[in-house]
Amino acid sequence: MAKRAAARRGQALVETALGATVFVTILVFGIYFAEVGALTLKVQEAANFALWEATGHVQHDPRDGEFQRRGAVAQAEAEANRRYRDFDGRSSQGGGAMTVQLAIARARSPQVSCEPGLPGGDPLIAGIRPSDADAGSAALGRAMVIQSPGMSCTASSAMRGARIGRFLEPGFFNVSHRRASALFTVCAAGRASDGSCGGRFSLLLDDWGLAGVAEGRSCALNINNGRRCQNLDYHDWVQRVYQRNGGGGSAGSALAAATRAGAGIDEDQFFMSFRGEEDDYEEDIGASHAGNQRRWEVTPFRVPNGGLNYTVHRDNRWLGGVPH
Repeated sequence: MAKRAAARRGQALVETALGATVFVTILVFGIYFAEVGALTLKVQEAANFALWEATGHVQHDPRDGEFQRRGAVAQAEAEANRRYRDFDGRSSQGGGAMTVQLAIARARSPQVSCEPGLPGGDPLIAGIRPSDADAGSAALGRAMVIQSPGMSCTASSAMRGARIGRFLEPGFFNVSHRRASALFTVCAAGRASDGSCGGRFSLLLDDWGLAGVAEGRSCALNINNGRRCQNLDYHDWVQRVYQRNGGGGSAGSALAAATRAGAGIDEDQFFMSFRGEEDDYEEDIGASHAGNQRRWEVTPFRVPNGGLNYTVHRDNRWLGGVPH
């Protein structure tokens, strides 16, 4: 009986050792796969961060005729690489790439790569290009330089398992632990092919419109690029469209010269006045026009001028609530 009890105790010890070996292996690789999953999500987050970061940069400069500038894409890419150097993203980190070591997984900093363009080129989506506009799109296109319809980004990181020993190799396990923890590439979108990530996230940029405080200010009546206007972006953009569409044409001046009626006036002068709701859609320019009226109205028309008189309530209305 004593011999049988001793044999049973020895069997239990062997079974415990074998079970512990399998359990420790499963535990180690369970931790490793969980860490790889968490790091993979951060790689994907880095690529998406770059896309949304770009939307916060200045996309256009109407005074220079630039829309969807490539610089916004480059700045967003640089910011994403700085912030996700340590996979965190909550604060910028200086310097180049670094190696992050977790309990088991070891990974290099995500490398975010963005391009000022969309996969497959300019998408055939109506309404996203100046050429998709109405009849005046030709002049609008000449007045704007579209550098890119959008952007696309990807991110990648090289990972592997570290701190995995060679216990019970190769006799006990048929496959080496080291092979399961070899270096591999993680992509933000899709799978890597020969260590390269082909999948990308894409986003349209800008809307060829004005935005922000500076581009929403009013513009006093100006002649020939006067500088009383507080919204020079809007003023110069409209003037550029006007000029590149032929301006006034000078037909009246040519007729006056042909009939020897004098030098006439410059018909190509550019007049612009933009007043919003905060100015009640008008400004005081002195007694200088029709009937010595002092009020110049941007949205017609409540002052008596011999024509139609729109007296609709204009506060909090689109374009002043003028019938159309």
